[in-house]
Amino acid sequence: MKIVFVQNLLTPYFGVMYISAVLKKEGHSTDVFIEGMHEDIIKEIRDAKPDIVGFTCVTGEHRWVERTAREIKKYLNVPIIVGGPHPTYFPEMVEAEGVDMVCQGDGEIAVSELIKRIGNKESYNNIPGIWVKENGVIYRNGVGKMIEDIDSLPFPDRSVYEKYNFFKSETEMPVCVSRGCPFNCTFCYNASKKKLYLGQKVVRRRAIDNIISEINFLRENYPLMKSVIFNDDNLGLEKSWFNEFCEKYGKIGGPPFFASIRSDFINEDSVKRLKKANCFCLSLGVESGNAKMRKEILKKNIPDEVYINAAKLIKEKGIKVRTSNMFFLPGETIDMAFETVYLNKKMKTDYPWVYPLQPYPGTEIYEYAVKAGFLDKNFSFDNIDPLGILESPVEKNLKDGKKIKVLQRLFYYGVKVPGFVYFLKLLVLVPNNFIFELMHRFSILITYASYHQINIFRALKVALQANKIEKRK
Repeated sequence: MKIVFVQNLLTPYFGVMYISAVLKKEGHSTDVFIEGMHEDIIKEIRDAKPDIVGFTCVTGEHRWVERTAREIKKYLNVPIIVGGPHPTYFPEMVEAEGVDMVCQGDGEIAVSELIKRIGNKESYNNIPGIWVKENGVIYRNGVGKMIEDIDSLPFPDRSVYEKYNFFKSETEMPVCVSRGCPFNCTFCYNASKKKLYLGQKVVRRRAIDNIISEINFLRENYPLMKSVIFNDDNLGLEKSWFNEFCEKYGKIGGPPFFASIRSDFINEDSVKRLKKANCFCLSLGVESGNAKMRKEILKKNIPDEVYINAAKLIKEKGIKVRTSNMFFLPGETIDMAFETVYLNKKMKTDYPWVYPLQPYPGTEIYEYAVKAGFLDKNFSFDNIDPLGILESPVEKNLKDGKKIKVLQRLFYYGVKVPGFVYFLKLLVLVPNNFIFELMHRFSILITYASYHQINIFRALKVALQANKIEKRK
């Protein structure tokens, strides 16, 4: 059996790589096709003669997925399944024309069972975790069981992307050491995931020896690798695991790594261990510089002093600090937005990054924004920015929305350029324009290249691909 995965972002998806690894281990073949990397992607998918086509989908990409699925159906009479965050929380996507199935949650077990049944010509309309549309009838099978022992999975199959020279020359390798997050930030789907998998263990960590084995595998098979990025919500969730990880990673002389971590986990001991383990950059989720907004709206009750002290300790050890921030929060004023600039300046952030809020339906902040009148009644998934870096649907309903937009475009310079924040007080009175847009995109480019430890030309290629996606929305 052969499955081809289709996507429109120039990035390796863990879902695709893990499912590919599982299926290859069972004797099946897999392939990936990325929109924008082919002259005629539909023709090449058709020529690949797959037995099943799979998409991975985040909210904001769903219309592109639906359009592409319909186009593929014109030439191939094979089942099409969509997985990823969007169908996990909105499995009703199965109703779309061209979509035959959606996968809710972890896909390794469900897709493996699906492929087996298709190959054996057996019915597959009752597989847990997969909703199926068959002869106009939708079989809603609910979520399957989470994979508790993620060490039981083979290492992700990175080779599935190696047909593209872009990935062949990759110097930064993404590694996943855990799944799930125990916190309930209102802007994130993690709270919804807990409800979806009620009674199941949501946070699951890999054994450290298993991670070390993967790092050694990457060293042997990807000699161009210079750094590792741990794609986890929080590296330091469990202290004993964290301590052991740092010790063992340091002992093997692991490549320099980037990771996300909670500011309230940072202390002298944890930073010392991270430095010894060869961590070069840590990402801290600041979200907003307004403490009341963080506590009451975002449900992230971390005081300013904790962020400032965490950044101080990190930087004293020679580790870079990247921050993740958000603008266009419900009820946010320009003064509140400037507080985010000021907090980042106090932290002496190396790589400040600010996103426009994407109030995903189903999250607590979405419900709040609707009730408080910060989202239009006709708001839909189509108003979500698929890249999450340019626009927010909340902007037009904020009194200072236009000013905050300018501040968001020039945020990097307000944090990094001495004295520029005072100039910003005047610039926010000027309507957004192409100069501000160019400055914004340049700041994204240099920040992305810096904390990913890649050259500017590689970052530019990612940016150009993102620009194509923006136009295709």
